[in-house]
Amino acid sequence: MGKRLYVGIDLGTYQSTIASSAGSIETIETVVGRPKDPVARNFLGRDVLFGNDALKNKLACNLYRPMAAGVAQDDEANLAAAKAFVTHLIETAGPEEYDEVFGVICSPSHVSFTDKSNLVATLRGQVNAIMVVTEPFATAYGIGEISGSICVDIGAGTTDIARLYGIFPTEEDQLTIQEAGDWIDMQLMGLVQKKYTGAQVTKDMVRKWKEEYSYVDGEDKEQMVELSVEGKKQVVDIGDLIKAACTMVVGKVGAAIKSIVATADPEYQPILRNNIILSGGGSLIGGIADAIANDIADIGDVTVTCVEDPIEKVATGAMALAQDMPDEQYTAIN
Repeated sequence: MGKRLYVGIDLGTYQSTIASSAGSIETIETVVGRPKDPVARNFLGRDVLFGNDALKNKLACNLYRPMAAGVAQDDEANLAAAKAFVTHLIETAGPEEYDEVFGVICSPSHVSFTDKSNLVATLRGQVNAIMVVTEPFATAYGIGEISGSICVDIGAGTTDIARLYGIFPTEEDQLTIQEAGDWIDMQLMGLVQKKYTGAQVTKDMVRKWKEEYSYVDGEDKEQMVELSVEGKKQVVDIGDLIKAACTMVVGKVGAAIKSIVATADPEYQPILRNNIILSGGGSLIGGIADAIANDIADIGDVTVTCVEDPIEKVATGAMALAQDMPDEQYTAIN
């Protein structure tokens, strides 16, 4: 057998991570920019830009975020952008030094046949064989918690929940809800616009505020940000609004966890309740584990914890799985 590279790929709505068996880990904003016109093309000196480079030059580019809700959007422009992005992502792992590349790619817990087909098509020509697994399973595998646990991946596009018994979870063992990071951003945008009439706010602005200041615990904190109202600068406090927006997701995630517990084997439910693991970017919200534990305390004793380094955990877990799985688990996509 020739020299083989294993990669684990977490294709996220806003950022993507690739971990390789060579020891590299790279996280890039999941955004692709194509110059708007010949002037922009000459100015930028490239036909396509990725990640922060695309965002820095967004006014000169048509921007694509091709992985809405963690799956490739089903239109020609976004599929082409997804293909270009994945090619760029895999190139960061140095695949040219290897005879073949085997990859585990992660998706939300419930995706359609078309979505999975798009994921495979995106990787065709970049890897020799692929396996698609869900994000919470990859995380749990990477931290050695695939037996007797519930893993909750609070991502940008979706929150994905899986109960784990030491095997690949079935469809019945998993649940996907739309209330996640993007949903929190929209709640925060609405609250800001309601409190500060006429405020000019974009999705990228509120996402940045949330990522920098998010919390659900303790007293309201003062968080001053700069707003523009009809072109006029204003510095305002949105600390209470950030807490309110983030708190809104707690009940949604709590209800989904309760559903996963309630439909489990009753003899196993106490074990699952006491090993609930939060991952994904949403697990970085200050106080989120305790807030969810309090929300679901009516079902009995519960233990809720957050993984360390959640942004990398899906990809590193997928890479560990890639190395451990026999070849027959993979689908060849040459």
